[in-house]
This record gives sequence, C-alpha cells and structure tokens, in this order.
Amino acid sequence: MTKLKMTYEGLAQAIADSVNETIKCEVNLGDTIKAETVEQMIMDKASEETPSYLDHYDVADYARLLVEFDWCNA
Repeated sequence: MTKLKMTYEGLAQAIADSVNETIKCEVNLGDTIKAETVEQMIMDKASEETPSYLDHYDVADYARLLVEFDWCNA
C-alpha cells in the first residue's frame, strides 16, 4: 500500500478547520479572540504539521483564506 502525500490544499483545510473550531469554542464560551491571535494559531499549526516536502508559509497562506475571521474581535 502506498502512503498518500498531503497537499497544500488538504493540509490548509485541516488547519483551518481546527482553527475555526477553536474560534467557535472561544466565542461560544463568551470569550473574545483577536485576529492577531488567530494569525499566530495558523502559523503555529502550519509550522507544526507541515511535512518537509511542503512549505509551511504557503500552507499558512492557503489556510488563512479558509479561516473565519468574522468571529474575531478586532
């Protein structure tokens, strides 16, 4: 069986889903979350989860487009 390689889009979607879930949980608890915090979360997750054959900056850029910044406060 061959191991499937992760794509930029697939990894970015997984990161965005995780960040969006975190944002939703914070907001549902009545907490506020800043856009800067979300930006750092995206970059941290991209740095941690991106395999060596992909560029984590590009993954973060793709993920940033999929994150729901509308839920952030300033």
